[in-house]
Amino acid sequence: MNEQGLTHGAFQIEKEVTIHASPQKVFEALTRDIGQWWAYRLCGEGSRMTMDPHPGGKFLEEGIKGANALWGTVQYVKENEEIRLNGLLGMIGAVNSAYAFKLEPKGDATVLKLTHQAVGLIDPEWEKMHAEGWEELLGDFLKNYLEHGKRPEIE
Repeated sequence: MNEQGLTHGAFQIEKEVTIHASPQKVFEALTRDIGQWWAYRLCGEGSRMTMDPHPGGKFLEEGIKGANALWGTVQYVKENEEIRLNGLLGMIGAVNSAYAFKLEPKGDATVLKLTHQAVGLIDPEWEKMHAEGWEELLGDFLKNYLEHGKRPEIE
């Protein structure tokens, strides 16, 4: 363990959320509208979240006081079906983190399947924190945004 409390390790998180919206609407929310429901922030109140859904595109937070954060870089996109990114998602140090969203139509709904893998110097709490964070982001904030037009309070 180093002085930051990080140890060599890995984790994998998988989540499924059924959202009563078309794959196209879910994809638009994951990309174009991400700032409307992604409530977590690294750069403080008033920051702006954007995602450019093309390989090499950035999932970026731009703060109003000069702080900016790269949440991920887009690796693969198949419009309305899948998007894969690499990015730290709030972790620090020597860690590789990859996450993907797959969209599968199910009647008038979409099953959103998340996979998030991280390996490197890991804080033992990160797996639990990210699992809970994904549950809140996708199962609460994104779902409520798409199904009820409700936007979360930004942290």
